[in-house]
Amino acid sequence: MRRMRIRYAVAGKPIHHTLSPLLMSLVSSHLRNQGVDLEIAEMHLLESTDLNGPMAWAWVSKSPTNVEISNRLYGDLSNPKSLTKLLEITDEVVSMNVQPRSELTPFGESFVKGPSESRKTVRGDTESWISITSPLKHMLSTRSGVHQIDSSLENGSVNQLRWNGSHWYCAGTDGRGLVAVATHFGFDFSKQGIESPLLCMHGGGGAARSSAVAWAQNDGKIWSSGGRRALGNRGPWAGHLIEGDAVVDHVGKRLLIDFDLNPGEPLSNPSVSADLHLVSSYHSGSVEQLVAQTDTGTSLDGRWLLAAQHLCAWADLFAPSVVEELPGLGQTMTWLNQLESALRAD
Repeated sequence: MRRMRIRYAVAGKPIHHTLSPLLMSLVSSHLRNQGVDLEIAEMHLLESTDLNGPMAWAWVSKSPTNVEISNRLYGDLSNPKSLTKLLEITDEVVSMNVQPRSELTPFGESFVKGPSESRKTVRGDTESWISITSPLKHMLSTRSGVHQIDSSLENGSVNQLRWNGSHWYCAGTDGRGLVAVATHFGFDFSKQGIESPLLCMHGGGGAARSSAVAWAQNDGKIWSSGGRRALGNRGPWAGHLIEGDAVVDHVGKRLLIDFDLNPGEPLSNPSVSADLHLVSSYHSGSVEQLVAQTDTGTSLDGRWLLAAQHLCAWADLFAPSVVEELPGLGQTMTWLNQLESALRAD
């Protein structure tokens, strides 16, 4: 396999809280340990309310319009010293190979799988990868000249972009990540009817639509409780929606998630009970528990969804050829927790 030289950025607004650069560092360090020839040449946080700036950054190696953002944990990654420091600390964390605690793998370790039909794309000498967040996920359309590897353009749920030097490719991995987290915590998508997994979801934005698509593709049921934007009943999830009065009789495992939380400001406890409460956002400050048992069920910090959709981005879009070498979800969360602690102690 030829060498991968990567320029990586996270784009959106707000963006200062993002932990995606830590995940990019962790996964790339692990892959190098597996013998993959890979270099992270640059990292940037691109605060923007449109995609013109981030896409221009991908085309031009040094864009004078970038406003660099600093994070309290890892600083300004556009500074080579800050980037080098992050990569060095990451290598130390990964090399320790600390195994996940039992609460992080309650049903054993799980690994993301590659897409059923992996699209062949040409690898560039240097590629630009961009993870995009609110409010950018719905801004690309099928007329944008971007090649999708899934249905993210039609559904307005793009959260990953890849520029190989000549073509743009995109994917929406929020939904795949949500299903991966549910599976990791014991949800069985082979069950049917009233025993099938139930997604109790608030919100109708890009991440919500991506999640509804992925949950439906895995034959789960969906109850939409509204939100700032309506999910609607005409998408590919339409045949999997159930009404509120049917929720009472549904006996399958339930996952509760509110996609209308503000980025970086998650709520601590759900107001209703569910087998699994997955927080859609996260605070980049110190986290007390990645998995917490509450009166309303098991509650998961938003880092779980972030890590899972990031692993799916590697498997689906960034480098499908190395999917068999990707770390497990429990291991990734263990490393992320260790890396955050090491950065805070530094």
